[in-house]
Amino acid sequence: MFKDDDEEEENTFGVTRYPCMPSLVALQQMRNRLHLAFLGRKLMKWTALATGRELRRLAAELYEVYQGFGEDLRNAFILLARSRYFYPQLNYIVTEDIGKKAGVVVQQSAKTVSGVKIVQFEIFETEYPPYAYLGIEKGGQTILETKKAWLDLLKRLIMMMQLRASFLMVELANKNATKKSNVLAKIVIPRLNVTSHYILSELEEKEREEVFRLKRVKQKKDLEKKLDEDRRRQVAADEGNKLKPAPSRSREQVPSRTRSKESGSLAVIKKEDN
Repeated sequence: MFKDDDEEEENTFGVTRYPCMPSLVALQQMRNRLHLAFLGRKLMKWTALATGRELRRLAAELYEVYQGFGEDLRNAFILLARSRYFYPQLNYIVTEDIGKKAGVVVQQSAKTVSGVKIVQFEIFETEYPPYAYLGIEKGGQTILETKKAWLDLLKRLIMMMQLRASFLMVELANKNATKKSNVLAKIVIPRLNVTSHYILSELEEKEREEVFRLKRVKQKKDLEKKLDEDRRRQVAADEGNKLKPAPSRSREQVPSRTRSKESGSLAVIKKEDN
């Protein structure tokens, strides 16, 4: 029931059922819960597949972002050292003349990917040029290249933060979906199946008991009916025998002893007459 073609049969060995009374209402409730459990397992399975695909995509992007980051960072520090060589007061000018408006602005937004809300950073470069007149005397080209290198590094760092945060959130969602799917498949669904089978077996047993009881009641009624008919038949027969007249006794039916007595009395009467 509610089983797909690609689903394996659940092992119900050693599974304890839910405490419930065997009734049709409880059976319907267990069937509804089982249906919802199968739907939840499907949903968690699809979520796990989608988040796993998203994890692989994020891992590939993280690998591309991290690849060559050390070399780019080294080149940026080399350019910074060259700029300091051409312009020794670079650190002092940068710390003293901090711009009032940021050259790079990051806005945070949320995006739903595979049913998971992840953080997304959008980078905007403002039109405000920081230190526009820095390096006019000498080293201007090197300072410009240094600005560009460190701006690219900043964007890569922001992208790395975004990908890492998204990866952690998707990984957590994947773990939760896998855990819920396993719980539904290994604990909840087997217990619901065992409970449904228990309720069905109890209802069938009650039905068999009811059928047996009805058979015994019918047999008893039939026996009582038969006994009543026999009793009425016997009573009717007795009443018929009482209403019949008594039969007359003929001479032949008189006993021999009575006949001998009568013959003796007749002989005595004849002798007295003589």
